[in-house]
Amino acid sequence: MSRPSLADIENAFQPAREIDAANRFAGRRQAVLDAFYALVGQGTNVAVVGNRGIGKTSLARQIANIASGEETLLDRLDIPHDRPLDFLTVYFACGTTIRDIDDLLDRLLTMSSCLGDWIYDVPKAKKEIETYSPELGVKIFGVGAKLAAERSTETESTAAVDTHSVETVFTNVCHALAEEKIATDGVLIVIDEFDQVRDPSGMAGLLKSLATNVRSVKFCLVGVARDIQNLMREHESTDRLFAGSIVHLPPMSEDELAEIVRIAEAAIGDQIRFSESATHRLTRLAQGHPYMVHLVGKYALRTAYQDGVFDIPEDAIDQALRSIAERGADPVLEGRYKKAVGSSQQREVVLRALAQVRGGDGECWTTDAYKIALDAGVDNSSQYVGQLVTDEYGAELEKVRERYYRFKDSLFAAYTLARPQQFAARTG
Repeated sequence: MSRPSLADIENAFQPAREIDAANRFAGRRQAVLDAFYALVGQGTNVAVVGNRGIGKTSLARQIANIASGEETLLDRLDIPHDRPLDFLTVYFACGTTIRDIDDLLDRLLTMSSCLGDWIYDVPKAKKEIETYSPELGVKIFGVGAKLAAERSTETESTAAVDTHSVETVFTNVCHALAEEKIATDGVLIVIDEFDQVRDPSGMAGLLKSLATNVRSVKFCLVGVARDIQNLMREHESTDRLFAGSIVHLPPMSEDELAEIVRIAEAAIGDQIRFSESATHRLTRLAQGHPYMVHLVGKYALRTAYQDGVFDIPEDAIDQALRSIAERGADPVLEGRYKKAVGSSQQREVVLRALAQVRGGDGECWTTDAYKIALDAGVDNSSQYVGQLVTDEYGAELEKVRERYYRFKDSLFAAYTLARPQQFAARTG
């Protein structure tokens, strides 16, 4: 391979987007295996849950690829499979603009990247839309469809049914698509960032209805665990629909994170490599979050390319961290850090001490954190912990029980620990 281009360097690590190519996906064999079995199993939906920055969206993309017949990742991970899966796969990422489940279903029905184009090509599905909801029809088929629907109601003695809920329309459309047998295994609808739906009530009932009436439709919901738990509490039998198919993504191991580094090196023909000590430093500071490896690795690799360095040393990782903080490379995380710290060196010390003692279960024991803070010259740590749970300072912490707190976002905890201190440490 010739000398890598700047574009090659910039895309070796990808913090700004999910990993959709199987050959760039690292680790997660058990999660992929669990998701694959859920796809094969009849009547099961899939839920992917985990903290921010832990790789949920990348896994969801791989699930969509596998459901569409792509076997590369299954082969790479040595997962037994006897045939390519054949689902009609729809992928939709929610945003804060999705108000409720009706709004979500409306988007799934009308967007061309979702079911819109398929509805147009399947006469029975198209008829369902035109008959039940002229408003939805115009979104998919254009003004002519709405006018045709309105004309049909004027010539009939009984008006066309227009009181059906969007859930009914969605169910009927899914049934029509299933009858058409566009795909052997049915329809898979991947809903990423499900936790962004402001009011998810009604989703459990929809899933139960589809399980009864349109068994060839599966959902893959991607979000945080509490949303899936709330979903199950909403309907007494919803838990059956996710039996054995909730994929919990734990923090990645250091070996899995190191695989991300090796994949990035391979993408540029191994012409620039991270030393073992640099790799170790990078994977340790990431605390199980692939996003941190991609973000810091990207800046370290960029600097090495610019400086003509072919073997990245350990101190380059710390230099990359400083550059990320100074430039606000992740403006969300950096903004949250500055809000939490404010103008107080003492509050920064306490925040970082809590991140330092964070256990594998995410809990921070204040007794240990206060000892670290005291060694740094802060003798009233409880005052600052009390501030860090309030909205004024971002409410990044929550109290679990007496003397135990937790960072609400494990990625922010990792960033807090990795980022250079804003205020110079006190000297004796």
